[in-house]
Amino acid sequence: MTNVSINRVNAVLLFGILSIITLYYGKVFFIPLAFAIILAMLMTPVSRWLEARGVGRIPATLLCILLILLFIGVFFLIISLQAVSFSKDLPQIQSKLQQTMVQIQQWIQQQYGVAPQEQITFVQEQISKFSQSANKFLTTMVKGIMGIITSFTLVLLYLFFLMWKREKYEAFFLKVFSGDEKPVTKETLQQITKVAAQYLTGRLMSMLFLAICYGIGFSIIGIKNALLISLIAVLPTIIPYVGSIIGGAFPILMAFVSGSTGMVIPVICVLVVAQVIDNNLIEPIVMGSKLNLSPIMTIFAIVLGELIWGLPGMILFEPLFAIIRIICDHIPKLYPYGFLLEDDMEEPKWMEKIKHPFSKS
Repeated sequence: MTNVSINRVNAVLLFGILSIITLYYGKVFFIPLAFAIILAMLMTPVSRWLEARGVGRIPATLLCILLILLFIGVFFLIISLQAVSFSKDLPQIQSKLQQTMVQIQQWIQQQYGVAPQEQITFVQEQISKFSQSANKFLTTMVKGIMGIITSFTLVLLYLFFLMWKREKYEAFFLKVFSGDEKPVTKETLQQITKVAAQYLTGRLMSMLFLAICYGIGFSIIGIKNALLISLIAVLPTIIPYVGSIIGGAFPILMAFVSGSTGMVIPVICVLVVAQVIDNNLIEPIVMGSKLNLSPIMTIFAIVLGELIWGLPGMILFEPLFAIIRIICDHIPKLYPYGFLLEDDMEEPKWMEKIKHPFSKS
């Protein structure tokens, strides 16, 4: 009995290590494919709606891709228009920043006895060291931009073929799990499709809600370029937990630099109130039970995703863990792993009442 348990543990560990190695060294292939699969699951209902109204499969697929490109284009258009307005305020921001730097220098001199000239000399030395590696940085940045463009092109290509021949891939899984397991496999595929689409839709709805709340709140406070600051603050929130902290730092900095110190506290209040409403009301409604993952497993997914795939991993590994949980729930031998991944926190009764009308629709 002990030998069997040890062998099973060794097999699980070996499988886990090999999976991580494969995902890490194959990330150039797997990351675009993973994004394409999630987008395909999201856009499949749209494609089916178009096909039911007489649109062919290929035109419907191309229209879905066009919708994605249009959404991205509109988003960047709004940012670019706001950036033009933001550039007019740069001289004022620069003046405020210089005043802040003088105050910091005076504080350092009072606390540590370091003269402003010595501080400037130290900063110049650091800048000189940094400039030596500037060429490498620019080269890396250019490679990164080219990599993003290449990956995005691959995502669109994968998305087209996944949506065009989607029945073939479903039939493939049904053929692999032939016999009595076919109904279970079909149900598993349906749940995976629903969860992946629900996750992406929910995340976008959450970001839209935060952008509106931030924009209204920052406008009431009186921060200039509130819309641009809101959009920049919302972008990192596509990463669970960590993104809200990273995104919140920018509005606080802009309130301090472009406004006054008295704006910092109201900005923090807007950020906290919006996040509390989003985490406890918006996300549970639009994302169901947050993929039914326990909080510690969600954090584990984010950390592991960053280690293996970097930023894309922080976005993709949460739905990936949810998919693994669904698979484990439908395979008896993997029940314990599904139990470990699932969220065991009971949903408040008031939340069930709020979600009830949405579940009917």
